[in-house]
Amino acid sequence: MKYKISSKSAKLGFTLLTLMGLNNLNAKTDDLLLSLSSDMEHFKEVATITKQNEHYQPYIVSVFNGKELEKLGISNLKEALGLVPGVDMATDNTNTQTPIFRGSNPLASGQSKLFIDGILVNNLFFDAYTEYLSFPIEMIKRVEVVRGPGSKIDGVNAYAGSINVITYAEDFKGFESNDKIIFKYGSYDYKMGGFIKTYKTDNFKIFIDFYYQKDDKKLPAGPDGFSQGIFGTNNIALSKSEDAPLWLEEYSIGLNLTYKNFTVKTRILEHTQGSAYGINLALPQDNDKVKLPSQYLELGYNKKFNNLNIDIKAGVKYDTFDSKSKLAPDDLNLSGVIFQDGIYGEHFAEQRTIYQSSYLKYSGIDKHIITTGYRFIKEQTIDMSSKLSNRLTGDVALVDYTDTLPFFDADAERYTFIFSLQDEYQLNSSIGFIYGFNYEQTSYKDAGFEPRVSMVYQVDAQNIFKAIYSRSHRNASWQEMFTMNNLARVGSTSLNPEKVDAFEVAYIRKLSSDTYMQSNIFYLLNKDQIYNSSDNPEYRNVVDTDICGFELEYKGYITSVDQLYLNYSYITGVSNITDENKNESLPNIANHLIKGYYIYNLSSALSISGVAKYVGSKDRVSGDTREKVKDYSTIDSSLQYKNKKYNYNLSFSIKNIFDTKVTFPSPPNTYEQDYEQERRNFLVTLKKEF
Repeated sequence: MKYKISSKSAKLGFTLLTLMGLNNLNAKTDDLLLSLSSDMEHFKEVATITKQNEHYQPYIVSVFNGKELEKLGISNLKEALGLVPGVDMATDNTNTQTPIFRGSNPLASGQSKLFIDGILVNNLFFDAYTEYLSFPIEMIKRVEVVRGPGSKIDGVNAYAGSINVITYAEDFKGFESNDKIIFKYGSYDYKMGGFIKTYKTDNFKIFIDFYYQKDDKKLPAGPDGFSQGIFGTNNIALSKSEDAPLWLEEYSIGLNLTYKNFTVKTRILEHTQGSAYGINLALPQDNDKVKLPSQYLELGYNKKFNNLNIDIKAGVKYDTFDSKSKLAPDDLNLSGVIFQDGIYGEHFAEQRTIYQSSYLKYSGIDKHIITTGYRFIKEQTIDMSSKLSNRLTGDVALVDYTDTLPFFDADAERYTFIFSLQDEYQLNSSIGFIYGFNYEQTSYKDAGFEPRVSMVYQVDAQNIFKAIYSRSHRNASWQEMFTMNNLARVGSTSLNPEKVDAFEVAYIRKLSSDTYMQSNIFYLLNKDQIYNSSDNPEYRNVVDTDICGFELEYKGYITSVDQLYLNYSYITGVSNITDENKNESLPNIANHLIKGYYIYNLSSALSISGVAKYVGSKDRVSGDTREKVKDYSTIDSSLQYKNKKYNYNLSFSIKNIFDTKVTFPSPPNTYEQDYEQERRNFLVTLKKEF
């Protein structure tokens, strides 16, 4: 693997060589070479940690710098992911928003994995991370997105892609993070405030980030699912159209401690959102809510002994589904029982995940770096309650059905053991290989043996080729396995893991140190994808898909004072519903995605930028007679002012300037008009660094 030498390093090397010529060569050579070696090692470490050598990595990766995203007016992680090639967004009636990588099963969450500073944060209930998509961009130093299943972090398989969010806790010599405070205000009465603080000595460092944000977002919706007769034709007249409560209120505090070789990482995220489009597909009340809190704590130890590196981690994570909502409208007639004041419900399920991993990395064999280790995971539901209006009398007062009619299996539990082995083999200065496997066993259906092999071939400093094969899987989520007594969802513990075999090739042309073109072709064989519908609400392994496509990406400059980024993705394939023996084009997937941004620096203090996105039309699922989901284009613009004297930034951005109607597809027989998203809106941001 090759690393680019910075101008600073080159100047240092020249100075050292000059000194060597002017002084006693024999006496000074060893010390000077040691100094040069140390300097080179520092810059190699910087390149590795900050992924500046991303083009040499054995996956298809895109990296977005947090401060650059701020210039674009990007507000949060969700908006940042909207720039990634091959990635689209989907949602459902609970507004569980999910990035869809390369068309992989838009009907299920968990297709991708999200890591915050290396810690997996997908919640257990949905296997989603919608509560982290609102993570403010000012708290993010860098976003690294791997497309495809090629990335395996500490034995964690990413089925369709992985997202690693690096906060400003990353802090090392030459790349220190500044303390800062942030305030934001925008449409839908959005308010946000937060800060970042670091304290350190020679051996000890503590990092804290905190933010609070809220809005009162409501978006047009309806007619709701009652119009489709989901509760019988006699209740169709109860259907309504009005604004769906999509408001948000959340706060988060993260703490990272480092003492010598020991680390502590912890975060508390309290996320509350409106009940969106209703758990039972009936529009809820404005104050109905779903809480999705997330907390984690991880202890780590990392030590290098000569050629051996030891990495030991142990952690615990809690996530919760807590819903309080009006589930059905007034005068509902359910099997002859009249609910004059509607049906109310409170559903609560708390899950706990405990894990421990140990990995060894050995570099004592010439041209090889061997990594091996294991990860053990215990997942379980530790608390559950289910309360509903009286099902027998129609009385609105809540009755505790936790034991008699639970919405979820209170004893849900799963054990997983993963063993990993990998070898990084550098054949010569141009060709490197990574090959290895994960082996996974669970207390339900095993994923088994999953190999991976990749090659990086650097023809010269400008031309790089990659070839990757990987097999991966996604285990069923808690919702898919353990949901009970629900008309829209029925869980099954007999589900197999979804599996994918991925083939990828890529070519990268580096035009300069920070200008490149990247192209890649992918072919994905997906088996046993999990699916349910309004006609058959039980989750089943009944969909196989063959997906292929390509992605083009360019990043560079037009002039010396601007930045340009463009990408285009084409996705196509065939979906086979096995129990219906139907072959059809990929449903709910845009064949064409075009994205890009442009930043023009008017001066050292003032910049203007634009973000453009095109999402193509989408076919419906089999049996859905509605017209295609319409394509759309959006344009955003942002203006940023940076005051160097007082070290603050002020920015103003307008999103969806032309007020385009954007909709995400809904399943058939639910919300016939789909799920409408935000129209034109604005954001003002003030950030001061110390």
